[in-house]
Amino acid sequence: MNVPDLKALQRGDGDAWEEAWRWLWPAAFGVAQMKLQPFLPGDVEDVAIEALEELVDKVRAVKAVEELKPLVASIAHHRAVSRLREHFAAKRGAGKTASLDALQNDPERPWEPASDELALASLEQMELAALLREAQAELKPEQRAILGDFFLHGLSYEQIAAKHGVAVGTVGVYLKRGLDAMRRLGARHPKLLKELEAFLR
Repeated sequence: MNVPDLKALQRGDGDAWEEAWRWLWPAAFGVAQMKLQPFLPGDVEDVAIEALEELVDKVRAVKAVEELKPLVASIAHHRAVSRLREHFAAKRGAGKTASLDALQNDPERPWEPASDELALASLEQMELAALLREAQAELKPEQRAILGDFFLHGLSYEQIAAKHGVAVGTVGVYLKRGLDAMRRLGARHPKLLKELEAFLR
């Protein structure tokens, strides 16, 4: 599949956009599916389409065609998160609920987090995983594997070194490169980057 002509897209060329749509669809759909599949699988395709439609409005500000896939992935990510938040809020009565403090302090009603609240709590973890995956796209396969083992699977340097047959120092080098990639993404994900401050110092 050919890389689309950015100037033609910025001119609004229909044939260029048809080609770009095919080229960008896997990125938009993949991010939407990752975010929505556990809770709103029927919304995956809609969010991917909305992300591509929004990209049409933003393409004039794009300076290089290589920016298109990360941009549409970021748009799909934010749209999917918004869709999930709206979904959970609606299920809880559009936010018309007693405060958390009131529930916790009511002796007549022992408080336990609702399943939707647990899902919202896990949403930040899902977003962090998405950031890691986006950062991993900039790395070589062996670097991606080590980054995932450390952050997503919680393995130690020694465990990772043994698993991949590399020196412990090499693990550190690969992790540093992965963290550098996440720093570069920080401008687009400042909230999520806070989760990694301990590692980025």
